[in-house]
Amino acid sequence: MIPERRLLIAAALCALSSLAAADNHKWEIREIFSSADETVQFIELFNADKDEHTLAGMTLTTASGSLFVFPSNLPSSATENRRLLLATAAFAAIPGAPAPDYVIPAGFLDRTGDTLTYTATPDAVNFGALPVDGVTAITDTGAQVVNSPTNFANASGSVLLATAAVRIGNGTNPQVYSSSPAAFGKLWTASISTVGHPGNPPAFVIIGAHRAGASGPILPYGQLLVDVLTPQVFELVKPAAPGGVTSFDAMVPVNLVLLGRTLATQGVIVGNRIRLTNAVDLKLGW
Repeated sequence: MIPERRLLIAAALCALSSLAAADNHKWEIREIFSSADETVQFIELFNADKDEHTLAGMTLTTASGSLFVFPSNLPSSATENRRLLLATAAFAAIPGAPAPDYVIPAGFLDRTGDTLTYTATPDAVNFGALPVDGVTAITDTGAQVVNSPTNFANASGSVLLATAAVRIGNGTNPQVYSSSPAAFGKLWTASISTVGHPGNPPAFVIIGAHRAGASGPILPYGQLLVDVLTPQVFELVKPAAPGGVTSFDAMVPVNLVLLGRTLATQGVIVGNRIRLTNAVDLKLGW
């Protein structure tokens, strides 16, 4: 055999050996996160070995019916002790969030409970309802942790999402006040229903926000659920809508000083009779 041919065969064998060494079956699911509305979600995988970069065509599936096919391989075979990040577009848009290696659609995970499977290992994680406090993720063991997504480039971070938590106190007040989360740079919306308000139709409705909540006192018109001794952050007043539901909206400014701050808000229906409503605690975030 001529030397040139031997060299070509040797090179081909080396190439085949390199391809054979490349793999994808040792990635394991490590961290899962979702917002309440399922628009912000991420999945972090971990690998302890090298040459585990050939992901093209591999899949992630869920029991709720989602399917993701990896469209390409990772950019490097240096996968030893590395992580990769799959996340939604809304996650990628959060300032300071690590860039996803792959983008998954919103609602990929059913936050009320699901089974996530990386089929090449295979590795599966069963979970119940995911935390929706805007900061807590779960690990593959089900432990709750502060979210810490890390991508293949070793960029990491933590996101803090806006949340809106209804608080009813002792249940005395009508539960007629609802609100969206107050997310930076987005439109905050709220509504108060006056349907069934006793006495004459109400004249106007109010939403007041204070720096802290309260669980009393009990007043003639209901239970006070905001601490009026703390600074008032805002007060919104509108005439009661004829249809029985009065809506409010306002743009939330991007102010990082307020990131993670919670405001206690409560509605008041004013007319022939005054009624306090349930409270909504707004945590400011993305």
